[in-house]
Amino acid sequence: MSKFTRRDFLRTGIAGSVLLSTGLRGPASAPSVAITAGPRRARNVILLVSDGMSLGTLTMTERYLRRFENRGTHWLGMYKKYPNVRRALMDTCSANALVTDSAAAASAWGCGHKVKNGALNQTPDGRLHKPILRLAAEAGIGTALVTTARLTHATPAGFGASIESRVDEGDIAIQYLDARYDVLLGGGVRFFDSEKRNDERDLLIEYSNNGYSVLRNREELLASNGGRLLGVFDDDHLPYAIDRKADAALSAAIPSLAEMARAAIGRMAKHPGGFLMQIEGANIDYAAHANDIGALIHEQIDFDDAVGAALEFAAGRDDTLVIVTTDHGNSNPGLNGTGGSFDSRGGSYGDTQKCFDRLGDFRRSNRWVRSKLSKKSTPAQIRNRVKTANGIELLDDEIELLMRALKKDPAPREGYRVRNRATITLGQLIANYTSIGWTGIAHTSDHVELAAIGPGSEPICGLMQNTELFDVMTGALGLSRSGKLAAAVS
Repeated sequence: MSKFTRRDFLRTGIAGSVLLSTGLRGPASAPSVAITAGPRRARNVILLVSDGMSLGTLTMTERYLRRFENRGTHWLGMYKKYPNVRRALMDTCSANALVTDSAAAASAWGCGHKVKNGALNQTPDGRLHKPILRLAAEAGIGTALVTTARLTHATPAGFGASIESRVDEGDIAIQYLDARYDVLLGGGVRFFDSEKRNDERDLLIEYSNNGYSVLRNREELLASNGGRLLGVFDDDHLPYAIDRKADAALSAAIPSLAEMARAAIGRMAKHPGGFLMQIEGANIDYAAHANDIGALIHEQIDFDDAVGAALEFAAGRDDTLVIVTTDHGNSNPGLNGTGGSFDSRGGSYGDTQKCFDRLGDFRRSNRWVRSKLSKKSTPAQIRNRVKTANGIELLDDEIELLMRALKKDPAPREGYRVRNRATITLGQLIANYTSIGWTGIAHTSDHVELAAIGPGSEPICGLMQNTELFDVMTGALGLSRSGKLAAAVS
């Protein structure tokens, strides 16, 4: 019998302990992938994360693109185009919960250990672990974080910071500077600006003094060349893609995720030590939390365009590992059959496509709708605002429900009341017209899709723990926990 080490426990046993503590038993699983530092298999590693993507989101985005753009997703297209693509299902539970948050999920990739929800690369025993991006930087590998969230938010931070709580974003911004990561592109300027930081440190100037080009808009990003980059394009998370596309000013000021990805890849391709990069489509998660189907589909398309950029870079090369996955599901949206009888002569579910095709008229997010509505809004104002956003004309009783939600009337007084919030009420009402339903407004425990192509992808198969991605990436880069590189293959 092989020896069961403390590391084995921390990597796989804690997830099992969650099942046991709840009185559930998990299925027997294969041993964790054990990859130690060895000859480099990949010069470059690109991890793309569709944050909060349930499988229904990927499926519906594929359907949407085929209906309206006569193409499919790059993600699913990868399965057909590349016969050597590796696929697996991934378990996402954290050290203390069957349903993970983004910090714990990203930390699993960041340090190879299960951590508690809310922590960043700190295991339950209180130890802080050096994250993979820092290991890479110290070994002379180029490093990059690209996201539509705040740069200091949970998913990028799980790759590049170690701290007790994900909420300490001001400290995370300092950790990035101390590590001297090469490219940082996203939102969250308020954690870098002296006027908005609690300690009044001007990190924008400090980054500039340390050799970074500080970029504040799309034009500056597209014109940038040479040196390290810090691009912060919004005070908070970047706007939804559907709203950016509908607003000329936003389109001019805010880069798409694919544009940021291409800029980062172009810069990192010149790095003499190769590179490790995480690219996150963060707003997919927020759209799912809000039950906002229009925003969700367009965010997934925005992310998929970044997948296309990564695959385009890797095409024809034998030195780049591309990994595409999500950290967890969220709200489990899905297209439901509707219309017709269940008699074979009547043709059941005959209205499904008509309902789904309404998505082609969506031009604005529910956030945009909600931003101009209040408890004083009239039925006419609500009807016009919704119709402008997505072409749907709500019925009088639906408008009444939304008005009650806007007035913060939580009735009924018992039950699952989160659906009575105005944003969620709007999402549920729109579901009447699209036939797309939601199981809730929060993360889920579902296993998620994991795919990879390129050198070092071989261990990806079957059912894996999220912690195993750390081993896959460090193994591909020949990187040890000390941050030292093994000799490259000649």
